[in-house]
Amino acid sequence: MKLGIFSKVYLNYELEIALHKIKAQGMSTVQFNFSNVGLASLPKEISQEIILQIKEATIRSGVSIAVISGTFNTLELNEEKQVENQQCFKNVVETAAALAVPYVSISTGSLNQEDFWSPDPENHSERAWSILYESLAWMLEIAKENQVTLVFEPEQANVVSTTEDALRLLQDLNTPYLKVLYDAANLVTPQDHKDLLGKISKTLTALKEHIALAHCKDAFVTEEKITFASVGKGNLPLKEYINELSKVYDGPVIMHGLAEDDVAHALNYLN
Repeated sequence: MKLGIFSKVYLNYELEIALHKIKAQGMSTVQFNFSNVGLASLPKEISQEIILQIKEATIRSGVSIAVISGTFNTLELNEEKQVENQQCFKNVVETAAALAVPYVSISTGSLNQEDFWSPDPENHSERAWSILYESLAWMLEIAKENQVTLVFEPEQANVVSTTEDALRLLQDLNTPYLKVLYDAANLVTPQDHKDLLGKISKTLTALKEHIALAHCKDAFVTEEKITFASVGKGNLPLKEYINELSKVYDGPVIMHGLAEDDVAHALNYLN
């Protein structure tokens, strides 16, 4: 496995400078976000000049792009916004193909129309699943046309929030263009606070055949709640997580949920 990081951690720099900084800290891959080249995360237009800039920055820095962020609310209810999302998402997937990036990350969405990273009481209803499948139908068509695989994370605030949800989605759609982006911090719950590693091991075993990429994020998990933290500053057993992950997966592990000032501590902790 090779360690990487979200490119957004280095938003204060031009892309190539950011990638050189990442390389200098001992990392060799990123989850790329278009905000690093001054665009929206889901851009309305991506010029050939921008694509060339990204390609040259990765070549000159020696830092690869493991996955491009393509997240938006797949449960968007506004029809005008749905149309806009389709075009913007198509732009991202086509750019991934042009850059030979194999994966685009997606969200399974929320009926919370203000913030799709926030929960809604109806997120696990059949209505929510139906809207998700409608979105994934056209998203997977775009992915197939461009030979790019979509990767989703089970997230507590989204429709797919558990291992069981993820397996249901994968079984129902049965396509090689949809895989799991595994993040232990998103699968543990307050009920797991006494045996966090046990929950991680269980979910890894269940999802191991479907994992295309992995994240590394930390959190404080108590009986009452989960509060995300910088890597090495929570109570998730991240070293043990990486060890368990290595038994079933050998790809990039992308750190996120931390600031640039926290990166050195995170790397020291993990190494």
